[in-house]
Amino acid sequence: MCVNMRWFFLTALAHVFLGAVTSYACDPCGMHNSLQLPGVMSSMRSVGLQSGAWTFGLTEQFSTFRVRSDNDLRTTDSDIELIRNLSVTQVTSAYNISESFSLQVNLPLVIRNYYRFERFAKVSDTEAGLGDMSILSSYSPYSYNDVQHRIFFAGFAGLKVPTGDTGSLTRVASQDGDTSDDRIQGRGLTLGTGSVDVPLGIVAYGRSGRMQAFASAQYTIRTEGASEYRFANDLSWSISPGWLFLIGEDQNISASLALSGETKGGDHLDGELLSKTAVNNLYLGPELFYSLTNRISILFGIDLPIAIDVGGAAVKPETRSRFAVSMSF
Repeated sequence: MCVNMRWFFLTALAHVFLGAVTSYACDPCGMHNSLQLPGVMSSMRSVGLQSGAWTFGLTEQFSTFRVRSDNDLRTTDSDIELIRNLSVTQVTSAYNISESFSLQVNLPLVIRNYYRFERFAKVSDTEAGLGDMSILSSYSPYSYNDVQHRIFFAGFAGLKVPTGDTGSLTRVASQDGDTSDDRIQGRGLTLGTGSVDVPLGIVAYGRSGRMQAFASAQYTIRTEGASEYRFANDLSWSISPGWLFLIGEDQNISASLALSGETKGGDHLDGELLSKTAVNNLYLGPELFYSLTNRISILFGIDLPIAIDVGGAAVKPETRSRFAVSMSF
């Protein structure tokens, strides 16, 4: 396969691997967006690689949060946990069954730092463990390339299975004396949902000369999980126009500006609607991509919130930093 062709696949795969669609909408549900995972990279790479190829990847996303300025939670129940930051490290392996079809497994390690107020004093704590594992299949029905142009399209579907700890949800459900909305509004995040969910999505890439663009979308259908808690279905999307600065025999560099959005309705606890769990956010930020020897790819991105609506919850997201590295064999 020619160098330009390999560059196309590495670039497309890495941006989908850790694209801007990594969403806060999914963070509260313990389901970390499949579009950031190297398995989808592998499904795109399979167009250019032979069947039997493996792709391994590692990603890190670090997100920070803050209490909204119009909330004074020092006077609220001390059991409410206020998320401070979240680290999600994902390990993924994918196998190309054919040049158009692949299977992948994604396993996240989640570390969340939060605090609460006890007798008007701030008490910090950390929770760490495995998140919910995802098993995905992807298929590419169409691709086109010549010297100056590239077009690629793929779809994916799978299952998110409950491997993550659900202790945070159990604590929410067992609290007395508060309305359900007040219990969950500052907590915001859990390692696992206890539910089996269905992620569905599409990814697309196009290039003309040195100009390129990525687009992706994912819709997740959710079921009731631990402690009779049901996270709302959510939609995430991303558009990333960019420019190829260097296309060489051994090294390639590109930069993109990623616009991403996420939306979900309110969750339900024991049949009761939790209006403060609804999310409708918009982000904008740069991405840098680098590949070496046409097999190793690295991506770094920063997401800055430009429009945040967290449905009245006390905590809102701030900056997200993303890093990914993948290798194919």
